[in-house]
Amino acid sequence: MSERFYTLQFDGACSGNPGPAGAGAVLFDEYGTVLYRFRQGLGYTTNNVAEYRALILGLQQAILKGCKNINVQGDSQLVIDQFQGSCRINNPRLRSLCDEALELSNNFRIFDIKHISRVYNTLADSQANLAINLQEGQVEEDRLY
Repeated sequence: MSERFYTLQFDGACSGNPGPAGAGAVLFDEYGTVLYRFRQGLGYTTNNVAEYRALILGLQQAILKGCKNINVQGDSQLVIDQFQGSCRINNPRLRSLCDEALELSNNFRIFDIKHISRVYNTLADSQANLAINLQEGQVEEDRLY
């Protein structure tokens, strides 16, 4: 996969806040074709933790798939702002998750992250909502190409 550019969309979902939660991510090729869908059950947590766990899930999977150049997109303005350093992180749990995501981002040759509207993030959102029903830590993957 290496030299091509990929897009990773991520989203977290919670049934209540806090509540049963899931993480979802979708990996696209440079033409917008869905290559993989990922989802992970998170157990009982907050929506912000679910958003970070979705970002981490997506980055881990992109690394495993050999992606080197990636554009990351998510609809959580808070997570994007905290990741980019433009928003302070007061919660120690979120700080730890942000640090983990930042460390993972160093595995890419080219890395970009930006906020997108929820209307453009429906595929990752659907994976996150499916993941709410998974056992905590359970990861599922669909290969679509």
